[in-house]
Amino acid sequence: MRRKCIGLRLPEKEASESTVAAPGSFLKRQKSLTVLLVTLFITSLAFAQSNEDCAMCHDDPSLTTTRNGRQISRYIPGNILEKSVHSYLECVSCHTDAAVEDFPHPDTLQPVNCGECHDDAMTNFLDGIHGQAFTRKDKNAPSCSECHGTHQIIPSSDPQSPTYKMNIPVLCGKCHREGAPVARAYNISERNILENYSQGIHGRGLFNAGLIVTATCNDCHGNHLILPHTNSRSSISQKNIASTCMKCHARIEDVHTKIINRELWEKKPGAIPACTDCHPPHKVEMQNLVENISDRTCLKCHEQPDIHKTLDGQQVSLHVDVNNLTVSAHNNITCVKCHSDVTATLARPCETADKVDCSNCHAEEAEIYFESGHGRAYFSKHENAPYCTDCHGTHLVKKKDDETSPVFRSAVPKLCGDCHKNNGQALDGTDLKEKDAFADYSTSVHGRSLEEKGLLSVAICTDCHTTHFMLKENDERSSVNPANLAKTCGKCHKGIYDEYIASEHGHQNNTGELKFPTCETCHTAHHISEVHQDKFMSEITNQCGQCHKELAETYLETYHGKVHQLGYLQAARCSDCHGAHNIYPMDNPKSTINPRNIVSTCQKCHTDANMKFTGYLTHATHYDKSNFPWLYYTFWAMTALLLSVFAFFGLHTLLWLPRSLGTLIKRESHPKPLGKQWYIRRFSKKNRITHIFVICSFILLALTGMILKFAYMPWAKSLSGLIGGAHVAGLLHRFAAIITFGYFVFHVVSLLKIKFQKGIKVSKFIFSSNSLMFNRKDIKDFWASIKWFTGVGPRPNYGRWTYWEKFDYFAVFWGVMVIGSTGLMLWFPEVFTKILPGWLINVAQIIHSDEALLAVGFIFTIHFFNTHLRPESFPMDTVIFTGYVPVEEYKADRPHEYEQLEKSGKLKDVLVEKEFSPQKMLWIKIFGFVALFTGVVLIGLIIYSLIFH
Repeated sequence: MRRKCIGLRLPEKEASESTVAAPGSFLKRQKSLTVLLVTLFITSLAFAQSNEDCAMCHDDPSLTTTRNGRQISRYIPGNILEKSVHSYLECVSCHTDAAVEDFPHPDTLQPVNCGECHDDAMTNFLDGIHGQAFTRKDKNAPSCSECHGTHQIIPSSDPQSPTYKMNIPVLCGKCHREGAPVARAYNISERNILENYSQGIHGRGLFNAGLIVTATCNDCHGNHLILPHTNSRSSISQKNIASTCMKCHARIEDVHTKIINRELWEKKPGAIPACTDCHPPHKVEMQNLVENISDRTCLKCHEQPDIHKTLDGQQVSLHVDVNNLTVSAHNNITCVKCHSDVTATLARPCETADKVDCSNCHAEEAEIYFESGHGRAYFSKHENAPYCTDCHGTHLVKKKDDETSPVFRSAVPKLCGDCHKNNGQALDGTDLKEKDAFADYSTSVHGRSLEEKGLLSVAICTDCHTTHFMLKENDERSSVNPANLAKTCGKCHKGIYDEYIASEHGHQNNTGELKFPTCETCHTAHHISEVHQDKFMSEITNQCGQCHKELAETYLETYHGKVHQLGYLQAARCSDCHGAHNIYPMDNPKSTINPRNIVSTCQKCHTDANMKFTGYLTHATHYDKSNFPWLYYTFWAMTALLLSVFAFFGLHTLLWLPRSLGTLIKRESHPKPLGKQWYIRRFSKKNRITHIFVICSFILLALTGMILKFAYMPWAKSLSGLIGGAHVAGLLHRFAAIITFGYFVFHVVSLLKIKFQKGIKVSKFIFSSNSLMFNRKDIKDFWASIKWFTGVGPRPNYGRWTYWEKFDYFAVFWGVMVIGSTGLMLWFPEVFTKILPGWLINVAQIIHSDEALLAVGFIFTIHFFNTHLRPESFPMDTVIFTGYVPVEEYKADRPHEYEQLEKSGKLKDVLVEKEFSPQKMLWIKIFGFVALFTGVVLIGLIIYSLIFH
């Protein structure tokens, strides 16, 4: 809305004229006077500052201010407004800054906004090229005051006004003359504008004959809406120039009797002459250049191979190959049609020729180009900005459907890539997002399809970025702007576009805080890979996680997410469940995870899935007590079990360590016997073989299981790759599980066989003094051990089985039942969910994972210490492999058992004199050390992962 002028003073001249006005205008004038008087009254209330108040300071010639280190005069003569068109205005009418009411006001006020009153002129100015430069704060952009003045704005009818008819060329020529800053800073197609105008028929008519009816700058270009000739709205554009000239040269077609190519007005594009084709702008002469300068005249010199010019000390060839002209797309166009700035009166007409302005014929393309990033860079004289000839050629211009053309479809990527490559010209002095676009495109599915398969239908640079209207993605008009990108890709991928645009992601209003994904979000800009290739498949979950961070984190905690992290690409990813482009919220009937569709979605991988199976919580977390209480309590129960076991046995180990060191010192003082010696047989061959199966299967289970549990760690990914990937790790884990179930069943069957063969009652079989079941002696031994550890009692008389060995034994039973049963649920979820709800699979995963961590941690720390890593046994106790313990060692470690054997007379049954071969002991130690080393390293990796996750 226009801001009404305030602070008006009634001009005396206007008042006197109103008394002699025609009767028809008298009432109108009186009405205007009334409005002015009312406005004057309102203004007197609104503003305290009058012109006299301002003159108190500004009428002083010595009034100055300092700006940017320079002293600037603030002197404004009191009578300066007398001859101005604004003589009836108060100072505060233009200087509307609120600070001006202060006395004294600040040195710097807001610039005057002429558009508050002259809104039409301001709108046109801002739409024009001058206003666009002014808006972006270009230092060479003109403002209202540069053309009209500041305080003494004289009407254009006054010869003293800078906008008076005869002063216009000089006013415009301040900027548009050769050597002026504007000419140096921008690529303007016209050169020596002021000089050429002065020598042309219009300039001579104005300056020599004083004809103020002759054309000046604003007659052709307009007053405020100044647009380049490449803009279709411009008064000097190819399609508007005739009507512009005909404002003066009425019915000009009646006097144009010369026939061009046997037709008065040719209809072929580019051949119809506009006024400026024959009468070059700014140096308009009466003669016709097409008539006076033929191609033969030009080729007389330019067909010579050695013709050249020197530019910046280097020779530049000016040779024109006639053969190129004959096969060019411009073969029917004369030289001067393009080189329209030649001067026919010169001995060398081309002496005044400059760069060809292709917009004379290709106006629409030129308008688009100059609005693009390339065009703006060219206009601003960026040394690497591409021009028409850089892409299309100079004299040998070929059509785009010519296979030898530089703009032929298959050649376009290379053409663009000459600049848009690493260290290419396009990166010099710019901030382009893509640094090596050509290399990225060449390795993409589009680039390889073009290069390897020759598919001309595949997307090239111009399909995405357009042919001439290249803009950065942050420009709302750009074809690769997020708001427009889907439509751009949809030109080829129509089916996918239709799915995407109707989906939850395809919102058109992409300007809020929540940014919806575009094609580039998932597929990138240039190095687009095939959606079924490993690279894309491994990245898709991370891409979804950029927006759905919490959901991605919970997904990565599931089996699907863990094996995905290990590189198993057949695992279900986001797109497998939610869809790739047709993504809808769960309550939408079209959603793949809607209750009516979820079973079929799961059946894509799990063919026997049912509705209970879909109750599996794909994004559940044990931290959410309100939504997932069973997971929450299960997790903390397992955590409490794990912490309590390690706290109890960890303290037990720390207390035992000093005593163990003392035992070691005592044993070191006794020399070890050589050759044959007496042993007590502790384990049978069947026991030893079973334990080897236990060792191998457990280490394999631990290794493959911990790889999956800590899939997010680099070491887990490396180990997974070393053994063949997550799929192979899963096969090995299941194979080891089968071995575990096998030896477990074998052991139970063996126990039952002994029981029935000897006819022992169940109670005696389980609770006898030599069984592995806990009894009162274990409680006594435990308490005695604590006293011994703390130095308040002797070492206990341990029997055949100690309390910690019994714990190890029953831990296997517990582990096989708990870890084994939950493992079977994870292995065969479709079978178990025929009866059980799907969320129990989540519970089973927590129990299986944490119980396995407890087992691995306990075996490789507490058990290893109790059996192998105690100082007196270090580095390894071989009894589990040989089955025999030296008699003296057995007496010291298990005195109660030794006494029982002597009393019962069974000592002779287990006492053996023998010698183990060095080779056998070497293999035993190698196997044992490998197992020990693997366990210790795995524990180190687990601790590292828990600390640095």
